[in-house]
Amino acid sequence: MPRKRAIALTASQIVLGGFIGLASGWLCRLIVELVLWKGLIGDRVQHGFWVGLLLLISFGVTYGIALAGVAEGVIFAGRRFGVSIDRKRTYQGAFLGAPAIVALMSLLNIHWEALVASNLLFYILLNIAQLLALIISLPLRILLAIKCPPELLYIIAAPIGAILGYRLSMERRRTVSVEP
Repeated sequence: MPRKRAIALTASQIVLGGFIGLASGWLCRLIVELVLWKGLIGDRVQHGFWVGLLLLISFGVTYGIALAGVAEGVIFAGRRFGVSIDRKRTYQGAFLGAPAIVALMSLLNIHWEALVASNLLFYILLNIAQLLALIISLPLRILLAIKCPPELLYIIAAPIGAILGYRLSMERRRTVSVEP
C-alpha cells in the first residue's frame, strides 16, 4: 500500500472509530440513564451493594458498546480502503487502547519526591523507574504542554489501540507464513 494511502487509512480509522465510539457510548449512556436508572430503578434501590452492582453493570455495558463502536468504525474504514481486518484482534486492541491512556496519564501524577529510598538498591531502582516513566510519558507530556485536551486523547486512544491490534497481528501472520 502506498504511503499516502496508508496515512489516509490510518487517519480515517482514527476519526471514524473515535466518532462512532463517542456517539455510541454517549447514546448508550443516555439509554442506561433514562431507562434503567430513572425509569426502572428510580428510588427503589437504596442499598449500597445493589447500587454498586448496578453501576458496575451500567459502566460495563456502556464501555463495551462504546469500544464495539470504535472497533466496528475501524473495520468499516479499513473495508472502504480494501483492507482485510481481523475482527478479534481489532476488538482486543480497542479494549486495551483505552486503559493504556489511563495508565500513561497516571504516570504524570506520581510524586517521586515523596518516595524515600531507604537503601542504595531501592534508590537506584527508583531512579530507573522515574527515568522510564519520564521517557514513556514524554509524548503525552508534549501533547498536554501544547494544550491538547485530555478528552481528545481518551477519544483517540481506543481507535489507535484497535489499529495496533490488527496491524500487529498482520505482522505476526506474515512472519509465521514466511517460515518453511
